[in-house]
Amino acid sequence: MSGSFAMHGRHTTPYRLPSRTNDGRVRLVSCSAPSQSPDQTILPTEAVSADSPHITLEELQRLTDEVPVMLACYDVRTRRCLYANAHYANLGGLTPEQAVGKTFAEIIGTEAAERIQPAVDRVLNEKVTVNYSRSFVTPKGHARWIEVSLIPSGTPEIDRTFVMISDISKHRRAELENRQSSERLRKFMAASLEGIAFHVDGVITDVNPPLLQMLGYGTDDMVGHRTLEFVPLHEQARVRQVIGSGAEVSYESYALHKDGRELPVEYCVRDFDWDGKKQRLIVVRDISERRAAEERIRFLALHDSLTGLPNRAQLDERLNYLVGSAHEHDAQFAVLFIDLDQLKRVNDSLGHSFGDVLLSSVAERLLEFCEGAASTHGKPWLARLGGDEFVIVLPHGDRKSSEAFSRTLQATLQSPVEANGRKIRVTASIGVAMFPQDGDTPSQLLKNADAAMYMAKAAGRDTTRFFDQSIAHAADRALLIEGELDHALQNDEFELYYQPEVSADGKRLLGVEALIRWQHKERGLLGPDEFIPIAEGLHLIQPIGQWVLDNALAQVPRWRQLGWEDARVSVNLSSNQFRAPGFTDNVLRSLARLGLSGDRLELEVTERMLMNDDAAMPVTLATLREAGIALAIDDFGTGFSSLSRLRTLPIEKLKIDQSFILELPDSLSSVAIVNAILELAQGLSLTAVAEGVETKEQRQCLESLGCRAMQGYLFARPMPASDFAIWLKDLLGPSSGTTQA
Repeated sequence: MSGSFAMHGRHTTPYRLPSRTNDGRVRLVSCSAPSQSPDQTILPTEAVSADSPHITLEELQRLTDEVPVMLACYDVRTRRCLYANAHYANLGGLTPEQAVGKTFAEIIGTEAAERIQPAVDRVLNEKVTVNYSRSFVTPKGHARWIEVSLIPSGTPEIDRTFVMISDISKHRRAELENRQSSERLRKFMAASLEGIAFHVDGVITDVNPPLLQMLGYGTDDMVGHRTLEFVPLHEQARVRQVIGSGAEVSYESYALHKDGRELPVEYCVRDFDWDGKKQRLIVVRDISERRAAEERIRFLALHDSLTGLPNRAQLDERLNYLVGSAHEHDAQFAVLFIDLDQLKRVNDSLGHSFGDVLLSSVAERLLEFCEGAASTHGKPWLARLGGDEFVIVLPHGDRKSSEAFSRTLQATLQSPVEANGRKIRVTASIGVAMFPQDGDTPSQLLKNADAAMYMAKAAGRDTTRFFDQSIAHAADRALLIEGELDHALQNDEFELYYQPEVSADGKRLLGVEALIRWQHKERGLLGPDEFIPIAEGLHLIQPIGQWVLDNALAQVPRWRQLGWEDARVSVNLSSNQFRAPGFTDNVLRSLARLGLSGDRLELEVTERMLMNDDAAMPVTLATLREAGIALAIDDFGTGFSSLSRLRTLPIEKLKIDQSFILELPDSLSSVAIVNAILELAQGLSLTAVAEGVETKEQRQCLESLGCRAMQGYLFARPMPASDFAIWLKDLLGPSSGTTQA
């Protein structure tokens, strides 16, 4: 058999063995191997000195077995293996000795041999080296990929072929994994609702379809371009600083739309290693709707939802400014308190929706009147307090000019107002308070202007009255109530009523709110609006508040005995009570006296209380929350909440003010407000409760907006403890006393 290497046997076969030349190089020399025992040394036919270093066949065999390459040699004529190293022989599950003498079909399998036959034919026909790669499954069931070189040898005719195979499985798996990872990333980028871009040193390398859609560009418009090209000029310095710093940050900024618009966005920048290269990943979130909602909430915090006029919060700010300015310049101004005379009659006869239209029309007329009177009276400033009450502030008004302004205003209002195709004649009772003689604080001025307005109503309506000190006699009533309040607390004349908070379908009890009532010995049952403001101003609110807390908590064990295992009561807090020294300790002691954990109590605070700059307020809230006590904001939407403050405080619940619920579902503005508050609550992971739900239509509208918790007459009115116990038993059903609601 001809070839480079011989098989073991008895015949003399030519070999080529390595030999080192005089200059130290190794070359192959011809030799013959007669029959001999395996341990006999095979010597080359070319003489080699005894002391010359040389490589034996065994050493060469060991070397080829160690290199990470599969090597073999085949006789062209017989197509049988002349030599195979261990790696090659292992392809067929053989040893090198077993491989020698076998055909390549016997070593690698018939199917594989047929697949590579075209490559073998090309080597023999074209006498060129042929390279190819293929995959196969090992006898043990493992997938492998190899790269093969078929090298012809022999002159002038090819008599043998060398086979050199490299295992590229690891590289091919890495390629597949990289391809799969790329495909997963591509699918993720395409499926993401947020814009995604990659960049290297500020040059965009890839973008996803949502980002292109968001900004209105095509792929070629962005890839290869610098990120700063898509940032407004006024934001470029900031973005450049982020790129230069290499920091992983999230921040709000703007992105340029193709049409030139500046979109408010949030950038989330992260480092990202991909295919061995460090890139920057930018997630771009369009926050236009969130910004609009925030602006809407800010607007609503300072403006009346029905008329768009400034509301009480903005009025207070305006009056505070005017008081400070008037003190500084020794000036005076007037506050006109306006109450429409016919609105109740309109609401009763034509409905509240018609009354809203009428209010909007009157507001437009008042605004037009104030704008027309600006040159004469400085710039009259108009606000709506709620209901049919408006306030106009004359920044440079004295008594004489205020009288003239009021007369002209009332004459203007006497012209019929058109609403829904009907003409309604509207008149107003107006009370006026002057600064500084009728009050030197916003609250005093409003209080006295309000008192003067009631005098105008008492005088027959459609008239104006200026505040008179005789009106101050009304303060006597406050003093009387003060004394009665003190005795009421001592004589146990207060009573708690309870109103449930329920799921939208009314079948699941979520909580209950404790509401104080005064069983007055002469005037009957009085609601909190009639005495709590007086108690607040006369520093009686703290003992009254403590009484409410203690008596409300005392009901919790009784409710649990009835079967409401998750019983929790909600109690309203006043600002004075909340800021009182030892307030937190008093709350915790009340719980401890009854053996109750903090999760049995919910405290309701107002937006204005939360916006107080008192440094102790966040500490108090945190202490309460750590004790497990839930915290809620009552009448949300009527005050002025700082969203940044709301985000950082441990609040769990927002109670949507009933003034917004009242106008559902007919008022689009109220729907928008409620929806914005619900989205805000969801974004901050807060529970939202709708207050004042009275009709099925309101409930259905709220449920469609995603509101899941409600409170109002539709489900249950406030009721004494005994009545609530009956209501609770009915809700729990026959298993009352053993199961929870």
